[in-house]
Amino acid sequence: AEKFAALKREQALPLAINPNSDQYLEERLQLLDEQLATVTRLAKDNELPDAILTESGLKITPLDAAVPDRAQALIDQTSQLLPRIKITELLMDVDDWTGFSRHFTHLKDGAEAKDRTLLLSAILGDAINLGLTKMAESSPGLTYAKLSWLQAWHIRDETYSAALAELVNHQYRHAFAAHWGDGTTSSSDGQRFRAGGRGESTGHVNPKYGSEPGRLFYTHISDQYAPFSTRVVNVGVRDST
Repeated sequence: AEKFAALKREQALPLAINPNSDQYLEERLQLLDEQLATVTRLAKDNELPDAILTESGLKITPLDAAVPDRAQALIDQTSQLLPRIKITELLMDVDDWTGFSRHFTHLKDGAEAKDRTLLLSAILGDAINLGLTKMAESSPGLTYAKLSWLQAWHIRDETYSAALAELVNHQYRHAFAAHWGDGTTSSSDGQRFRAGGRGESTGHVNPKYGSEPGRLFYTHISDQYAPFSTRVVNVGVRDST
């Protein structure tokens, strides 16, 4: 503390900024004015880099993903090592490894689903947003009635949460996951999906999306790339992600 006080008196603090707050704020405000003047000039001449400013607002060109050539070569090599497999077969294999399907218990008596193929087909229909009708049409031996009955009795938010926890824990115990992280930190973000247009006139007004009806899924992902939690957020009520 004494050394800090002495350095402060001598104005010799090893900082990359001006230690005088008034001078620092004045310098930053001056820099802001200069930058705003530059942006204004470029906007008038239509010379903004990767952006255009019109009466409707500011449009910015999205950045392209910069993948190094060596990284792309590794991606291609790794992809060639993966076996060609149907997604239904992969889902079966994952269930054999983890047993996550046992968490989709019957609402009334808590029993496990008797037809695992039917259960996984209903889950897959949810996962790829195909719906039960199209899932039944594209799957020999399955009917909408069977899928609908199983979904009503075995698939709920709490069963999805329990099954997801089983998958996340299994990945956490896998040695390869440690290459990405230790599983103790996470990040979160929202992904918005538009809904039907009928609710536009009666919906809440959102500063970002206006009155367009929709739902936002807020997902938490661990540093081992495991999506351990997802919540539905009302887009009309929330203001930002």
